[in-house]
Amino acid sequence: LWEEIVREVIPRPNEESIPVFFVKDLAELPDPQNVGDSGDGGTASVQEESGEHDDSEAASGPDGQAAEEKPFDPSAPYVDERLAIAVRTARKGRMQEAARLYIEILSETPAYLEAQFRLGTLYDDLGRPELAIERFRAASALDPTNARVRASLGAAYGAVGRFKAADTEMQLALSLDPTSLEVRVEQGLLAFRKGLNADAEEILRGVCKQDPRHAAAHFYLGEALNRIGRVAEAVEAMERVIELQPHNWRAYHTLGMLFDRMYEPDRAAEMHRRAGELTCVDSARG
Repeated sequence: LWEEIVREVIPRPNEESIPVFFVKDLAELPDPQNVGDSGDGGTASVQEESGEHDDSEAASGPDGQAAEEKPFDPSAPYVDERLAIAVRTARKGRMQEAARLYIEILSETPAYLEAQFRLGTLYDDLGRPELAIERFRAASALDPTNARVRASLGAAYGAVGRFKAADTEMQLALSLDPTSLEVRVEQGLLAFRKGLNADAEEILRGVCKQDPRHAAAHFYLGEALNRIGRVAEAVEAMERVIELQPHNWRAYHTLGMLFDRMYEPDRAAEMHRRAGELTCVDSARG
């Protein structure tokens, strides 16, 4: 099990992707009655070849045959309690430990939609979109009409440059639930990943206005503002993230870079120091 965590969670050497921790995964748990799926599900995987994903393809295992999985069993011992522990673990910044907990849950109940989704968001936060795509596709196979899952899948496609597939998933998500703030955040994230920073700012600022406590929206709003060159506003956004998520090392790291741009070396050093402390704690616990 630990070998799987090392292989999947820890970024490969020389990867250009930077582990990201603003944690979309830290939203409050939904009502347990609405968690998971009671039907059969299959594990989806990212296509090896390039090209757009055919959303009509059936989920399959490594040998190309339909994967046989156990249906979600809500009576499995402490499954919801274990999910809650995994979410709290991630909230404290212990990402590797949280990944291990999600993997353990899914090894017993692979058709647990919420666990598939949350492991996908954790991979996305860690800068591993190819693994996030696998989990989001598995969750989508369990519930094709889940707007939050489709939107997250679209944003993950955007991270690997598959923009046609990304736009298809995002439009589907918006058609399924046009008022969802979570869908709007993923829409803003996709715009950010496409380099449409003004669009990302407009979308994410709207989410922040509706929900001032939405840390992910503030994080990517800050990133978009930084790209636009409005550094002081980006600092405000990142400081708000830290208020909401005190263990968010990525927000401290970004603030350090912003203070560097503002020629404030003392404040920059303090932010980098704090980011380093948080990442060292996660590494030591991992």
